[in-house]
Amino acid sequence: MADTQILGTEERPLRVAVIGAGPSGFYAVQSLLNQKDLAVSVDIIDHLPAPYGLVRYGVAPDHQKIKSVTKVYDRIAADPRVRFFGNVTFGADLSHDDILDYYDQVVYAVGAQTDRRLDIPGEDLIGSYPATDFVAWYNGHPDYRHLEFDLSCESVAVIGVGNVAMDVARILALSPSELEETDIADYALEALRHSKVKDIYIIARRGPAQVKFTNPELRELAELEVTDVIINPAELELDEYSAASITDNREAQTNLDIMRHYAEIGDTHRQKNIHFLFLRSPVEIIGDDENRVVRVRLEKNELRPTSSGYLNSHGIGEYETVEVGMVMRSIGYRGQPLPGVPFHERWGVISNADGRVTVYETGEVVPREYVTGWIKRGPTGIIGTNKPDSVATVRLMMEDLPSLAGAPAENADPQAIVALLKARGIRFVTWDDWLLLDEAEVAAGEPLGRPRVKFTSIAAMFDALQQAIEAQIQDILIIGGGPAGLYAAFYAGLRNMKARVLEAMPVAGGQLSALYPELDIYDMPGFFKVGAAQLVRSFEEQTARFAPQVEICYERSAQSVSFHDGLIEIADHTGTKHRTRRLIIATGIGAITPNRLDNPSVAKFEGKGVYYFANDRAVFRGKRVLVVGGGDSAVLWALNLKDWADQVTLVHRRDKFRARDANVAELMESQVKIRTFHEVKEVKGKGKVESAVLVNARTLAEEEIGVDAIIFALGYRAESGPLGSLGLERDEHFIMVDGYMRTSQPGIYAIGDVAQQEGSVNLKLIATGLAQAAIAVNHACHDLRPDQKLIPPHSSMMRL
Repeated sequence: MADTQILGTEERPLRVAVIGAGPSGFYAVQSLLNQKDLAVSVDIIDHLPAPYGLVRYGVAPDHQKIKSVTKVYDRIAADPRVRFFGNVTFGADLSHDDILDYYDQVVYAVGAQTDRRLDIPGEDLIGSYPATDFVAWYNGHPDYRHLEFDLSCESVAVIGVGNVAMDVARILALSPSELEETDIADYALEALRHSKVKDIYIIARRGPAQVKFTNPELRELAELEVTDVIINPAELELDEYSAASITDNREAQTNLDIMRHYAEIGDTHRQKNIHFLFLRSPVEIIGDDENRVVRVRLEKNELRPTSSGYLNSHGIGEYETVEVGMVMRSIGYRGQPLPGVPFHERWGVISNADGRVTVYETGEVVPREYVTGWIKRGPTGIIGTNKPDSVATVRLMMEDLPSLAGAPAENADPQAIVALLKARGIRFVTWDDWLLLDEAEVAAGEPLGRPRVKFTSIAAMFDALQQAIEAQIQDILIIGGGPAGLYAAFYAGLRNMKARVLEAMPVAGGQLSALYPELDIYDMPGFFKVGAAQLVRSFEEQTARFAPQVEICYERSAQSVSFHDGLIEIADHTGTKHRTRRLIIATGIGAITPNRLDNPSVAKFEGKGVYYFANDRAVFRGKRVLVVGGGDSAVLWALNLKDWADQVTLVHRRDKFRARDANVAELMESQVKIRTFHEVKEVKGKGKVESAVLVNARTLAEEEIGVDAIIFALGYRAESGPLGSLGLERDEHFIMVDGYMRTSQPGIYAIGDVAQQEGSVNLKLIATGLAQAAIAVNHACHDLRPDQKLIPPHSSMMRL
């Protein structure tokens, strides 16, 4: 039954499917996300594993600047309200009925994938191709990679004068060295490297004043290394109607100026030539005995104005032939019908009224179905044109929302469509999967000096994806970067295991860094004493020996934990997922987070003179420092800085300190200025901290003092995060472990302050935590690799 809840609310978010992951689809998603007071969940569904549609498979490979628009799409896709389902084909993997069963609204954004025909004799000869096929082929579209283009001929005719025609001509005219700097498909690069094409004829049915390509497309022909642009000056003479039509058209006038410049330069005897022929229409493509293109017959035209002022071409009965071995027609795109969706066959678009899908025969609006982009309006405009078009469609969706019945209530859960796809055995590609593929393509291009090396088959994509996923899997994932966690990482490297540490703080060390980085430690074996910060650095340096196999990820707090296919998956607060075979919990008292002052004037100076974590007193040398707080951290920071800073002031809202008596006594005897019964009201400065406004808690009197840095030592809170959901056996605050540091959950270990062995006591010492780390890692190593002994070899024998 239909959902009776109000759609678009937190209780029942609006569920939208966007079919197509090209520009118009992403802009539709962006517009949905920008709606105020709308709770929405959007799924982008595309039949290819890779997103971006026209940008990836239509934009020429030498136009990387245009392709940079994908950064905008990446930010849209990163929104937690958005999911990507690549390799899912509408009409096959998911039917029209499926979409309406699982989504409240659907937006078709599939673009226009096919070409318009010339409808002349010989159009289907061998060597006559749609430009759309050639573009998709050289851009590595998986559905077109099997095509073969015979580039052994010396002359090619390109029919049309839009940007696509210019792209085709330019790709044929580029030298191998120019192509090698692009992301053109490897097989296309190899074919074009052996191309025999010398002359490319761009043929237009109308005149130079009516061309559709842009100034930049025309201007960049001058940058070709091995190609001249040949234009007979007579071709650029305008009839009276054309001259009048561009009087106020700067784009057309600039195009003419550029073409006249090319005409003046003429032939400089380069290897290749691009010829422009205007006012000619192909009337026949002529083949040889083997049905291969050998020439094209053209009729000369003249322009005549229609009643609306449009200048139409008319044949004048004069003909000529051009010897060519290949013809590329580029006279426009058209869409293809989708199963179950009304289609306007003559226009090549989904039948619609301003974006609402309609029944073609009656014009009746089809509820819940919408359309945007080229499949809505036809192949007009540039990439950016799709943005206002999509905004307009989403506006209609919002108008219809109050009366929308929506999908059946039982399918409202976003996981329902996931379950359906899995039940049907569809291996869909998520956005995280795409990011792995993207990373692999870019990495493959780097040593070649190319933007990327594209995967051009779906099989290759899935092979690469599987390799990338395998490479992402850790042998051991360690939650917590205190001494025990860092030593566990080091020992994992020692046993040749792949390991990663997730540390919630911006620095490693746990309590050593958060609570007393400048204090000395006296119970570390082998040291008379060692500074806490120095000890942490030593642990990090020891672990770094095994980089990149062992890595430490800072400011990554675990948010959720789940189990998939025998692996443990931890998602951090950035949304990054970390998969591992074994998990070691080394969280100590928990993820340590400083208590922050709820004050906008303070927040804006974080990293610009305001500190909550400060693990290096050298930063404050010669500065005026304000320390805020009344606990041991605040008092010890004030004492540690008194001989480093130019001036230290301690502010506390009471007259009693929570710090230890000995520390307070030392504070009172020091040169530190103490301001009790005071709080920070405001922080001021231009780009950095310059002063602080203090308020007396008793009299409310305010005072502004000059400071260069402020350390807020307001205490810390320890958070256990999602690990409590694992169902581990516990004893109050401790996780119970056996002699191998194994918890009650297979594959999960706990060490350090958080762990409690049965029949033992947790001394909460660094030394015992280090021993536990070695035990846990060695057991995990033997557990994963039974051929590896549980007892490790002596490190002195390893000759590292």
